[in-house]
Amino acid sequence: MDEERRRHRRFPLRLSIFCQRVGHSGGKLYTGKTVNVSPGGMLVEMRSDGLRDGELLSVEMTVPPTEGMLEFGGSISSYARIVRTHSVDDLPLEAEPSYAKTVALEFCDSPKLRL
Repeated sequence: MDEERRRHRRFPLRLSIFCQRVGHSGGKLYTGKTVNVSPGGMLVEMRSDGLRDGELLSVEMTVPPTEGMLEFGGSISSYARIVRTHSVDDLPLEAEPSYAKTVALEFCDSPKLRL
């Protein structure tokens, strides 16, 4: 039996995400889509050229308007550390092959919702 090693359950969630390296002035903006998200981190599809395991990123996810909850939408922001990257051949089933890699991120602080 395959034992679950994660501390938090992951939920399939497709949000647009924007990332930048922390500490790099004039840094490149990386964009992509979340595959799944948990309170501890997320899996993201993106073109991650130049990003390395262990790097710290500033991340922002766009939350679309949702009737009865977030009428006008919002954004979620946090800092996250790159845990690992996967090539397109290793993509999980729920990922779309439109991006070159998936990047596993671990939140360094609690994500904050901005309306």
